[in-house]
Amino acid sequence: MIWRFLIVYLLSAIAANLIMTFLMRYSEHHDDNRYALNIWNYLAGTLISIIFLKDKSVIFSGDFITLFLGIINGIGFVTALVLIQISIRRNGAPLTTTFNRLGILIPTILSAFLFGEIPSPLKIIRLALCIFAIIIMNTGDNTNRPDFMTGLILVFLLGGTLDFISRVYSLYYNADSQTCFVMYTFLSALVVSIIIFLKDEHKMTLRDSIIGIGVGIPNQLTTLLILRAAAFLPAYIVYPTYSARLIIFVNVINYIAFKEMLSKKQYIATAIIGLGLVFINLL
Repeated sequence: MIWRFLIVYLLSAIAANLIMTFLMRYSEHHDDNRYALNIWNYLAGTLISIIFLKDKSVIFSGDFITLFLGIINGIGFVTALVLIQISIRRNGAPLTTTFNRLGILIPTILSAFLFGEIPSPLKIIRLALCIFAIIIMNTGDNTNRPDFMTGLILVFLLGGTLDFISRVYSLYYNADSQTCFVMYTFLSALVVSIIIFLKDEHKMTLRDSIIGIGVGIPNQLTTLLILRAAAFLPAYIVYPTYSARLIIFVNVINYIAFKEMLSKKQYIATAIIGLGLVFINLL
């Protein structure tokens, strides 16, 4: 059963996130309007969530907690995605993905305190390695530091907080309620994105809509797949396994496809994070 969820849900989530990450990188490279893109992103995610709902009546009869957490999650999604888009432009996809997925420290640590999912001493040491890697990356002269370190830290904090909200929700609600939660999340994010776009006073192009839909489909699938996995597996398995493999794939594909190079210190820190997360669920 465990291997089924690891392979089917987590690997599918990784594939979906890779598609989303590099579509955003392409968009930022071509100076597309990120706010117009986000409208189509969240519109696609909302429609897919509705399609996936077996019982459509829960959309209007869902409980207050599902609606409230969905709205909070949606606002956080928009904020995090805009930060990720800016960071991808200034810091590149590998560093942005690394810090975004390093946010798993938050649900992993909080789950240990709140739900008794205590990792072994070795796993705790490996989590400490990840924190140490952040310190390494943020030391030295300015030429060795990321261009937008504040953005990376915010991506880390927001990503981890949103993961924890999803983690808590997945423990207490069934699959259809989870899908409804994701639908509320994307619908709230859509409303916020429309408001930002109208204030931004930029035009929407056909490429914005195409890339936005291309981002929205894997974005929704990633959210739903992680929710499914987290409902059956401990946080210290789901989030590190997903995050470590995503970091590795993004770095490899980014180097092959875009020839994007990091500094030596950044490569060392990223390698420490990757290794710490790769082995965190093995012993």
